Amino acid sequence: MNNMPKSKYLGIITKEVICTSEDASAVEVSRLMRDNDVGIIVIMRDDKVVGVVSERDITMRVVANSLSLETKVRDFMTKDVVTIEFREGLNKIYQMLCEIKFRHLLVMDNGKLVGITSRRDLLDALAAKKY
Repeated sequence: MNNMPKSKYLGIITKEVICTSEDASAVEVSRLMRDNDVGIIVIMRDDKVVGVVSERDITMRVVANSLSLETKVRDFMTKDVVTIEFREGLNKIYQMLCEIKFRHLLVMDNGKLVGITSRRDLLDALAAKKY
């Protein structure tokens, strides 16, 4: 994702989002996480976000239910994806991260995925006094 709007918020928004399709398997998504050192993968259909898979999804929905590692992402991904429009600003991003039950928040620009942020990103930025 190289289309991130210019902003002072770049310290808390990661623009390199790892994406795959809903046809990927649990093991393929796990390897993407490992190889890219991330805890969440965004699931896309064409150019639209249709879900996410987190480490927790794999643990609680695949492993704990003894599903095959070849189970397709579409069968266990989180479909209730929380997003925020980039233009809403840092205060709204902070508020949403405090309110939602998920640790990650997808950042959109006019409905298009441009980045991702997390509670950890926000805390790291605040601890470094970037904002």
